[in-house]
Amino acid sequence: MATALDSFSAGETSAPDSASLAIIRLYEIVSLLLFLGGALYVWRSKNPVFYGVYLASALGGGVMEWVFDSKYYFRLTTDERFITAWTIAGEKAAAAMILFYSFFFGIPVVLLRDNCQVLNRNLGHYGTYLFSIALGFFGTPLFECTNTYVAHIYKYHQRDEYLFYGMPYSNFWFGALMMSIPYWGLEKADVLVRLIPRTSLAPWEQKLMASGIGFAVVITSFFVAATINGVWYANAGDIWIPTPREF
Repeated sequence: MATALDSFSAGETSAPDSASLAIIRLYEIVSLLLFLGGALYVWRSKNPVFYGVYLASALGGGVMEWVFDSKYYFRLTTDERFITAWTIAGEKAAAAMILFYSFFFGIPVVLLRDNCQVLNRNLGHYGTYLFSIALGFFGTPLFECTNTYVAHIYKYHQRDEYLFYGMPYSNFWFGALMMSIPYWGLEKADVLVRLIPRTSLAPWEQKLMASGIGFAVVITSFFVAATINGVWYANAGDIWIPTPREF
């Protein structure tokens, strides 16, 4: 049976070469450092909402991302030499990608929310929303194209005309949704967070509820963004090339 690693060297797209082992190990180290740095920033914020946001980014960016990498959605494979977090039906989840996506999807949203007053003062309320959209629209290809076209960390098994330097064109708007929807949701959920101290809950229960709100907003936003983007895959037609994925 062909493996994901075989597909990296098969020359199917404009990014045919596999990553060097040194690049893979460096990527794993960087992903761990970024994850820990993000966790430290969230912890030092003392904001339980951000605790929930970061946990949701780990599950949404890590677990849900792996699910959506299936052959019926992103159709993505990662170099098999990565340290594996888990394996289901022969399909491996790279631990580095879970750590990296936790930071990539979580920290920008945390920073946007943590600095919203400064952003609103300088950009205006709607200008801040446009900034969050631009952050996802331009930040996503910067991250993805580096991984696909330059480092060859992973590969999308889609036809070349649907790829921008190895990244699906649809990820431009998907990245924008992944930043702007959580930011909007957290802004609206702030009304609920402000009501928590008025309850009769114990302090630890109040923190848990605030974390739950942050988690619920972000994980729901990720699912909404993936569902909207799924409309593209449902109507795009024959965009696929062969993949070694089982599912």
